[in-house]
Amino acid sequence: MQLHFDVDAGLQKGARRLQSLLGFTEGTEGITVTAVPGDRAGVTLKDGHATIHYPQKNYFFRGLGLLCQHARQKEAFAVWEDTFFEEVSLMLDVSRMAVPTVSRVCRVLDYLAVMGYHMVMLYSEDLIALPERRFFGYMRGRYSADELRAMDDYADGYGIEMIPCLECYGHMEKYLKWGEASPIKDTDGVLLAREDKTFAFLEELISQATSCFRSRRIHIGMDEAWDMGRGRFLDKHGRVEPFQMFNEYMERLMEITDRHGLHPMMWSDMYFRNCSPDGMDYYGEQTELTPEVVASIPPQVDLVFWHYGEHPFCDDYMLKKHTALPNKTIYAGGMWSWIGHFPENHYMMETTAFSLQACRHNGVRSAMITLWLNDNAECDPDANLFGLSHFAELCYDGEATVDKRRERFEAVTGGRYDAFLAMSDYHNDFTKDYSARFHDRFYGKPLFWQDILDGLYDENLKHKPMSAHYEAAARRMRSFPADAFGDLYEYTARVMDYLAIKTAVAERLEPAYKAGDRETLRELAEVYLPRLKEAVQAVHVLHEERWMACHKDTGWSNMDFRYAGVAARCDTAQKLLRRYLAGEIDHIYGLDEVRLPGHVVGFTAFSRIAMPTPME
Repeated sequence: MQLHFDVDAGLQKGARRLQSLLGFTEGTEGITVTAVPGDRAGVTLKDGHATIHYPQKNYFFRGLGLLCQHARQKEAFAVWEDTFFEEVSLMLDVSRMAVPTVSRVCRVLDYLAVMGYHMVMLYSEDLIALPERRFFGYMRGRYSADELRAMDDYADGYGIEMIPCLECYGHMEKYLKWGEASPIKDTDGVLLAREDKTFAFLEELISQATSCFRSRRIHIGMDEAWDMGRGRFLDKHGRVEPFQMFNEYMERLMEITDRHGLHPMMWSDMYFRNCSPDGMDYYGEQTELTPEVVASIPPQVDLVFWHYGEHPFCDDYMLKKHTALPNKTIYAGGMWSWIGHFPENHYMMETTAFSLQACRHNGVRSAMITLWLNDNAECDPDANLFGLSHFAELCYDGEATVDKRRERFEAVTGGRYDAFLAMSDYHNDFTKDYSARFHDRFYGKPLFWQDILDGLYDENLKHKPMSAHYEAAARRMRSFPADAFGDLYEYTARVMDYLAIKTAVAERLEPAYKAGDRETLRELAEVYLPRLKEAVQAVHVLHEERWMACHKDTGWSNMDFRYAGVAARCDTAQKLLRRYLAGEIDHIYGLDEVRLPGHVVGFTAFSRIAMPTPME
């Protein structure tokens, strides 16, 4: 398809970047493309002339994607967009040892542009280089000012606003472990309140971060500061009511953002937790903010309500509580990208659909999807394109059908919708009785990393065997024809191969040992365990290739330790079984233990249970 652009130079420059992604060439022939700014968003094509209507610059590039999609099927059409959401945003986590390169972030921005995203936040706890803080982000792949500016420049070419997303109170474990940070340390993860050095540090951080971006908005974090005031602060000042401490801290932080002319936003949970009966519950339906708490919220800060679906159907009443406040409300949902090698797309779709409808019902017009990457970010970056597309389509059309979402996803990525959805088989088989249950659906990561002898999740497999499921999942992945993501499909199949063998061993090992079934034990030792070692080594190689193609190499060391640990334990298990079968030992003590059921919710760092992580 050839397009002839009759648009301003800025739009044309951005469009040129998207030629390979959208499959068009630029020339003097073909469809003539013009652009009309205004209140409406949409695309029309008639008599070889296309018009893209755009209320903001970023809408033009979504419109270009719609043009390329529909012009391949029709010679004339008119597509008009629902623009209820004034802002469709992504929060990209770069702080879990997987730091995407500048080129990778730019590629993500290409996809976001054609999907229609307005804003991207980089969640960077200590990933911004500070000239006076040598250990801030040390050996963690921190971004230089030049790298941040390059990403901001690229985003601006699409009219996408890029803003820093910092932690200004809690979640600072990665920096506070260093001696350099001891003067500003309260507890292992929380900064020291009432300390001038703390606010001098925050001044440095905020000044440096915001100097790299055009935007005057900033996310200051402030969530989950569970243990504030319980460490060095307690030694210095005695016990102070957490609410008082938090408000004092916010006042000084607002002085910094005001001084720099910034518009801050923050996670809203600590205000609601303060008013809950136990001081911890964010989502309590009966929890109401007191007048004192409402009056304490700085008027210049936007409140980000975050909920990822683990408390079903709370969005409607929680958004009502937020919109009753004078502050602007932003909704943040979750990609379910933080629990292993692939996102859990079924749960993401269930929760996103309800949450975005709740936004519409409550007049919340700013929606964000969070791409958290907890526990060293095993999740494949390309696999998350499914969730990014799904979220955008429901923002632009609250009634978007599966067929419409499938067509749109395939048009803007070149991938196969059903193949990306099938990656969720990593987590479960999703039979009907699992359709809405949170607490027993995330099997993939714990089974992947659990120790073969300790078998912390073996008891679960007695009630829900998974080996046949993973065998079928591997076959299914290999049934999809290769396309732009053929290597991702093969990698996924290799992960399923490994899990099929791993669960086959786990389902048989301990029962055979306790039953004295020496034939099965011998088969496990001589056939299954060598195959398991080969399978995990194959996944290790492919995972490293995919990681290094997207990320800075700092951070991969943890994954080397994990994969090598699994392989080494296969050898140890084989040696112990051989010695047991030869009568050299009377017991394998790990197999003597009574198996207890493991907890498989979506927020546990399973690898820490299964094996030690050398560096977090």
